[in-house]
Amino acid sequence: MSAYLKRGIVVWILAFLTFIAALNAVNAIILWATQGLNYTFTPLEPFNRLISGLEVTIYLWVSTALTFIFLGFTCVAAFRKPPTDPALIKMFVKLDGNLTANRKALIDGLEENREMIGSTRMDLLDRLDVNQKAGEKLFQTVDANLDGAKKEILSRLGKQKKEIQTLREELFPAIETNLNNIKEETLKAIRKQASAIQKVERLGKKSTTAIEAQSTELTDMKTKIERIESGFVPFQPNLTSQDEPEKVKGIGPRLGKELRAMGITNVGELLIADPEAVAEKTRTSPEMAKHLQATAQLLMVPGIDENDAELLKEAGVNSIKELADQDPIQLSSKIEEVAKIYVEQGRIPENEKPTIEEILSWIKQAK
Repeated sequence: MSAYLKRGIVVWILAFLTFIAALNAVNAIILWATQGLNYTFTPLEPFNRLISGLEVTIYLWVSTALTFIFLGFTCVAAFRKPPTDPALIKMFVKLDGNLTANRKALIDGLEENREMIGSTRMDLLDRLDVNQKAGEKLFQTVDANLDGAKKEILSRLGKQKKEIQTLREELFPAIETNLNNIKEETLKAIRKQASAIQKVERLGKKSTTAIEAQSTELTDMKTKIERIESGFVPFQPNLTSQDEPEKVKGIGPRLGKELRAMGITNVGELLIADPEAVAEKTRTSPEMAKHLQATAQLLMVPGIDENDAELLKEAGVNSIKELADQDPIQLSSKIEEVAKIYVEQGRIPENEKPTIEEILSWIKQAK
């Protein structure tokens, strides 16, 4: 029988005896209250043979004393520390040995992992060093390529500027002479038409329909004159490489300030800038940066304004090179389809739709 079972039995017996003694004490209190102090208590069988008569006062004090005595023994038996079980001691010794062995194995494993981590760290540092050198070499190559491209574009822009200047010097005299001749001939025709109208009015407005037709014809002639005059005006680009970035449609003061902060102070520098770099250092996206560069390129072609540039981009032309490679008839067909939509939306008036001659002139200027 185990020590815990024996201890439980002893505690149970002592607790029962404490309960019996407490009942006797309660019985003595009841007899004292009902029978008085001089009452003689006779126990039941078989205890009456041992005690023939017992005063209730003595019965009370004896019962109370036994109650406290048995209660004390019960507490001692219940809360006394039991002897240590040898099997439990052996189990703790074995557990301590296992913990010691596991601790040693864990320390050995940590040492091995530490050595492995150190080796891996050295390999990683070597690889990072190699990758850093390769990246520096790649950046040097990219910078060299960008410098070459920048010089080539600036050279082409300079040649184009010289060609435009030469063309302007050669065409100005002939254009001015032709324009003067056309103006004189037109003015003579207008004077004749005005004289004829006056004669018709003096006849008493007999030919109202003819007068209206003449007026319409005069209006058409004036429109033709205006077109002829605009056609003989020397072509000049709406944008040059030295203009400020804000002259490009879509670049406001805030974006212009951001472009200057990254070193782009004119249109020429904007054209040769990397769209990804522009998007990274400003509030624009790479697609928007490419869109602005395409607009700037097209506006540098003489004769192309902002509306014309929008029509060309909608037709799939986004650079001077692409414009130079276009077929005039096919490009005119594409622009005509886009222009119809723009006219219906009210974005451009009907009379500003580009003609085939104007588109042919753009292509020649781009070449």
